[in-house]
Amino acid sequence: MAIPLFTDDDVRHKLDMPTAIEVMQQAFGRQAAGTLAAPARLQADLEVGKLVFTTGAATDSPSCLGFRVYDVTQLHSPGRAELTAVFNTDDGGLKGMVVGPLLGALRTGAIGGVAIKWLSRPDARVLGILGSGYQARTQLEAAVSVREFSEIHIHSRSVERCAAFAEEASKMTTAIVQSCPSAREVVEAADVLICATASSVPVFDPAWLRPGVHINTIGPKFHSASELEASVAGKAQRIVTDSLAQAAAFGEDFILYGSDDLARLVSLSDIISGNEPAPRAAEEISLFYSLGLAGTEVLLANQLFELAAAADDSPLK
Repeated sequence: MAIPLFTDDDVRHKLDMPTAIEVMQQAFGRQAAGTLAAPARLQADLEVGKLVFTTGAATDSPSCLGFRVYDVTQLHSPGRAELTAVFNTDDGGLKGMVVGPLLGALRTGAIGGVAIKWLSRPDARVLGILGSGYQARTQLEAAVSVREFSEIHIHSRSVERCAAFAEEASKMTTAIVQSCPSAREVVEAADVLICATASSVPVFDPAWLRPGVHINTIGPKFHSASELEASVAGKAQRIVTDSLAQAAAFGEDFILYGSDDLARLVSLSDIISGNEPAPRAAEEISLFYSLGLAGTEVLLANQLFELAAAADDSPLK
């Protein structure tokens, strides 16, 4: 029996960001209800590479389970690939596979969008983005899907890439988009700040943050390498993550380990489900550590398969 194999082109043409955000919203609902199996990721160091597996399952109806795998040593290679596989839970059959990095980027962007929807001020009008890579694009797409920004400020180390990203961003929104020569200019203006870099050193001074800002951090979050200073958490009244299990699995390496701020880290699913208070004061700073909620790639891939089947547009057709 032939197995449907989907590519980045299928993801690009069959899944849009609002759909991805809705799937992630449902995933957090499942997490709160205890019907999302989402363990910490697994790693296999194989000398010539290091394979990272995220596994997960929806245990309610309709159920599914699967995994995503990629070589983390090639994380920034333009030729890197990812493989996501989804299995039927009734007979163990392989429902389909997705090859390419776009599904994972779309899912991470959508999770960031859910965080902005629930944690940022409803009147947030200025979006700041540090970074201009693959993840920055899906984070931007998700952010403008959940908030109406009037201005978007972007900065990255490469002037050329930053300008190109700003031009691309201007086609995605009616907001005024500008590339900025410094991170400080972005941070000081931002009501919502997205940090989507690969930097191993902090990309801004916490003193630049304005009261009431919400921050999404996508990049490294370790004591040995972090795009944010640990003290940013100390300035935040609310510290949130998508995966407490992954934070625990990082152990001593996690940027909050050994600080009092670790005990304040709460799950986004608890906020969405009402187990944590959602209202925020106007001056409150909130910080979202995007660690990668397991199982969400599986749910998004499963949605892709269902949309293709409904449209009679499977790769096997």
